Amino acid sequence: MWQWLEKYFTFTRAERGGILLLLFLSVCAFIIPALYLFFKPIEHNNNSVFQKEVDMFVQEFEEKKQAQFLADSLAKDSAALHQFTFNDSSFHFGKKEKKDIAYFNFDPNKIGVDEWMKLGFSEKQAAYIEKSKSSGWKFYKPEDLKEMFVVGEENYKRLSPYIKIEPILFPRKEYPKTVYPEKNYNVDINTADSSLFERMKGIGPSLASRIVKYRDRLGGFISGEQIKEIWRFPDSTYQSLKDKFVVNEISIHQIDLNAADFEKLRKHPYINYSFAKVILAYKKEHGNFKTADDLKKIVLINDSIYRKLQPYVLIR
Repeated sequence: MWQWLEKYFTFTRAERGGILLLLFLSVCAFIIPALYLFFKPIEHNNNSVFQKEVDMFVQEFEEKKQAQFLADSLAKDSAALHQFTFNDSSFHFGKKEKKDIAYFNFDPNKIGVDEWMKLGFSEKQAAYIEKSKSSGWKFYKPEDLKEMFVVGEENYKRLSPYIKIEPILFPRKEYPKTVYPEKNYNVDINTADSSLFERMKGIGPSLASRIVKYRDRLGGFISGEQIKEIWRFPDSTYQSLKDKFVVNEISIHQIDLNAADFEKLRKHPYINYSFAKVILAYKKEHGNFKTADDLKKIVLINDSIYRKLQPYVLIR
């Protein structure tokens, strides 16, 4: 045992000196910092005064910010109140201003700001009416007056006995008279292009283009009578050509009610904006349509509308 210890723990004189030196340096490394801190302790700064000043500054800033926000809000509300002008059918604050109203027969297309003011409108309201007229607004019948929001129902009722509108005459354009050769052929309105429609008596390029565009929006014709639904299609032209409008090929493009979005629905002539909204609302509340008959459960869609719409919808 002693021999084993002696073998590993026996050092020369130089080795013992090195070990003692290392021990001495190690002790110094621990003792010197402790002695330094003992004779010169670390001074801790007291930040409480500084922190208190910071808190006071932040509080003062928030109070000023809130006060400025309230001041801005009051200024905006005050400006908004000064911008309101109310007619007799609107709400009034405080005492209602009395106006001297002079009634006389008038044509709303011909009078100006002064005459509108004599009839009981404010200067701003009269200026608005005249600005609308200069932008193209025309009064064709007395009821058109109440359609302008600054007039309203009540003003219309008090002024209606005095409204005298002269008929508006538009200059008649003279077009060269076109001689159409007699045609004795039928046209499949689902396959004909614009040029083929133009060959029919009474149908020009503009009307032919409208037929094709309406057919594309509709998804195809089921019967010749649907031609009458085209905007500004003369009834006289339809009566003279109805026997020549045939549907030999029925190829309808249907709309999948469960997959179509709002834009696709509203563009269909039989659905439009309002029906598109209620169809999507029904799907949101009740889930997808199971059959086309589910459309009858929507209040706005009656039997007549359903019969027109049913061939153009698809349920998947």
